[in-house]
Order: sequence, then C-alpha cells, then structure tokens
Amino acid sequence: MEYLSLGKIVDSFGIDGTIKIYSTTSFGSKRYKKGSKVFLFNPQSKELIECEVEKYRHSGFFDFVKFTNFNNPEIVKTLKGFEIQVIKDNNDLDKDTYFYSDLRGCTIIDSSGNKLGIVKEVEEFPAQITLRVKREKASDFFVPFIKEFIKKVDICAKTIEINVIEGLL
Repeated sequence: MEYLSLGKIVDSFGIDGTIKIYSTTSFGSKRYKKGSKVFLFNPQSKELIECEVEKYRHSGFFDFVKFTNFNNPEIVKTLKGFEIQVIKDNNDLDKDTYFYSDLRGCTIIDSSGNKLGIVKEVEEFPAQITLRVKREKASDFFVPFIKEFIKKVDICAKTIEINVIEGLL
C-alpha cells in the first residue's frame, strides 16, 4: 500500500488536543472532512496510527486538525515531527492531474527525446505549480507546470516532455 503525505505535525494548538500541521496538501478540506481516516506516521519507529478527523480549519501554511483519538495537548506534543498520511488513491485525481509524489523522479525530456534532468521537487508558487529540475553538471532549472511548457506526462514511463523556450535552461 502506498501513502501520500499531507503534512508534518509541528505542535499542539489550544487546550483540546488540536494538532498544528505544516501543510503539504492542496486538498486539506477534502482530506480532513469530519469522519475521514488519516494516519500519523512515526518516522523513527515507522509505526502508523489511524486517526479519525473531528474538526478542521486552515490558516496560512498550516492545517489545524482535531482528531477523536487525542484530547490532551501534552500527548499531542509527543507527536511533534510525525507525518500525516493517507492511502494513495488514483481515483481521487481528475484527468490530467497528478500527485506530486508521482512527478518527483520523472525524467524531463525535450521534443527530440534529449534528457534534460530529473524532477527533484514540485514547488507551489502564487502564479503556478513549478517543477524544480536537477541537472547533472549544471544548476537546477524551473519549469512551470502549465500547458505552454508541459507537452506530455507519462507517469508509467516516468517521463515528462517539455517545450523548451529560449532562456528556460
């Protein structure tokens, strides 16, 4: 089974056991619906703890989630550094949308099939999602993840064909 990360626990918030999470998901309101199941992943022991969402709100870079499992801020403090994860389900995706985890590690090629680099990270900027591409003997470059630059994404082959314009590389 494959999991997706929704964020990392940074602290407790308030006195009811609410958890403050540095968010790495664009779908917090969907993932943290009341009654939804998520998992707390302990990076040290590799243990998964299943939790049920009681309430949710978002502010800035943070998600604030109250789980039915925890009612004490002192217990929540022991969860600092845990990741929040969900089971990966490709049925959650619309056509021509992708999980960031599927884009990482893809080989970037031009229209002639020349390898330009590997997707190192998927970054969110106010204007658009952007791929950070690592090259072997040069500095990283960025490709906006929009149709003007992205010609074809093949997750199975782990390749992304891009339209190279002057100044991109």
